[in-house]
Amino acid sequence: MATDPENDEIQLKALKDCPGNDTTSGQEETAMKPASVTVRRGCLSKKKLKFIYAWIIIISVITLIALITTLCLYLLLQKQLGEKEQENSQLQKQLGEKEQENSQLQKQLGEKEQENSQLQKQLGEKEQVNSQLQKQLSEKELENSQLQTKYNSEICFSRDTNKTVRGVFGEQSWRDGVVMKPVWAWIREAAVDVTLDPDTAQPSLILSEDGKRVRLGDTRQNLPDNPKRFDPVVSVLGKEGFSSGRFYYEVQVGEKTDWDVGMAKESINRKGSIKLNPGNGYWTVWLRNGTEYRALADPSVLLPLREKPRTLGVYVDYERGQVSFYNVETRSHVYSFSGYNFTEKLYPFFSPHLLNNGKNSAPLIISFVK
Repeated sequence: MATDPENDEIQLKALKDCPGNDTTSGQEETAMKPASVTVRRGCLSKKKLKFIYAWIIIISVITLIALITTLCLYLLLQKQLGEKEQENSQLQKQLGEKEQENSQLQKQLGEKEQENSQLQKQLGEKEQVNSQLQKQLSEKELENSQLQTKYNSEICFSRDTNKTVRGVFGEQSWRDGVVMKPVWAWIREAAVDVTLDPDTAQPSLILSEDGKRVRLGDTRQNLPDNPKRFDPVVSVLGKEGFSSGRFYYEVQVGEKTDWDVGMAKESINRKGSIKLNPGNGYWTVWLRNGTEYRALADPSVLLPLREKPRTLGVYVDYERGQVSFYNVETRSHVYSFSGYNFTEKLYPFFSPHLLNNGKNSAPLIISFVK
């Protein structure tokens, strides 16, 4: 569209005369009155535009602020969501650990229940064994009572034959295990006073003045040689021999590591090397190295003793051909030689054995039987 140069010039000038533009002289304002309407409309449009621009800017700022706020909220929510997810992951991990721990506890509970079941089973077995032992104890007490009655009867004392006390108690005397009290009392009633015979002692042995102790000395004594003396074997006999009846003695072996104790017949060889066994006239047991107990039969018998005897009891029934050994502290049977036919005197036999570098220096001590 073609424009009118004159009209354009008037509008431009009118714009300059709007509020906020440079003013002109009153003459020019008077000259421009025919175009006043057009000029006012231009001024109003300019104000509207500024107002609109202002609102646009305000709205833009508000929008920007809203966007920034929204973004911040979004980022904050994202952060919180990440933290929640991390927390949830940790909770899931903890839950897994708790489930694993619970599984282990369940397993342990199952094992404990199984163990408890086994213990209940063992308890039942122990109770059954205890019941059997109680039954055996009752039987032993009944047997003990019967033996005590037999022992106390006038018939037994007046007729001490193989069918009464000596027969019944003699059979009980060599049974393994703990000896019943009536039998033990009957055995110990046969106690005799044993004294060592210095004429039979090997020259290195030292006897006490009362003849109740013997130990090996450090030097050989200058003693007269005689057929009764042991040499070089370190042994000694009791003074008194026995050729009938029953007899019993006790000897303290203490903590010695080596010793020989028992009975020997009168005609034994006492010179040179000696092998202890019944064929050579010896019925003995020995200890070697502190742990090895043997009955010197032919062949010798290893004795698996549960408890180490500190005092050894030796019982002989001449007519029955029996030599028995007992742990006095536990009243238990150790070993019995039986069924022999004794024809000559039997003597208590003792050997404290070698010193073993001082470990075996303690004496053998003959005890008084109460």
